[in-house]
Amino acid sequence: MGRFNSLEFGKQNAAAQTAVQNVPEAKLHGEKIKDAQYFIDAADKAFYCFDYEEALKLYSKALGIDGGAVPAWSGQAFSLINLEEYHEASMWLSKTIELVGESQPVLALLALTHARTGDFDRACGYADAALESVGNSPLPWIVRGEIFYYARRNAEHCFEQACGAAGHDWQTRCLIADTCLFCDRKKLAAMAVKFLHPMLELYPASPEIWLRLGRCHTVLGMAREATAALDQVSSLAPGLKILPKFYAEVKKIGLWNRLLGHFR
Repeated sequence: MGRFNSLEFGKQNAAAQTAVQNVPEAKLHGEKIKDAQYFIDAADKAFYCFDYEEALKLYSKALGIDGGAVPAWSGQAFSLINLEEYHEASMWLSKTIELVGESQPVLALLALTHARTGDFDRACGYADAALESVGNSPLPWIVRGEIFYYARRNAEHCFEQACGAAGHDWQTRCLIADTCLFCDRKKLAAMAVKFLHPMLELYPASPEIWLRLGRCHTVLGMAREATAALDQVSSLAPGLKILPKFYAEVKKIGLWNRLLGHFR
């Protein structure tokens, strides 16, 4: 229960059971009221900038205000999955269903948890249930794409279905890129770039998109392009925690390319 203690699990149970509702967004003395949505938005920002520990804390704060906030429940589980804490994620998702019920994202994340721990029968069952559930979330299609890739089926078709459900949502494209890089960095990096590029025309100032382009170009051995993408991130979101790590990866690629060039 160590991880759950840090997430203030008991407080979230109480908040969910009393069905606390979000306070409508408003301003008081020129500042936004720090309601549940305020913390969910901040948590999403941390999540899509790869700061999953910070995202966990912020989703927890949201649930401390509104225990029925499904995006915060699923956001915590997704953060745990990305931290490779699969057992904790599975427990969290079970508790989510118990307290706030099933939803497409929750079922999809259960499928993802089982897929990444090698339980593909359960993964497929939850993936099917997510797609059959009420809603139009793109997440079930993204997760099905990952499962299809493991089964050597057409993952790209699933990702395209996710984009069709999401419209011009940049977060969906980022999740597809993350999935591609998790499944097979070298083989799927170019596919990830394909899904990311159209979003730059709509969201040229999104550090989250540029971060993933930098990662993809690094994997593809394109040090110059990767550096340019990360430089964009540095100008848009200076001080981002993950940047030094990504720059270090690019530096290794550049050194390797120079060594190869020397011996040719």
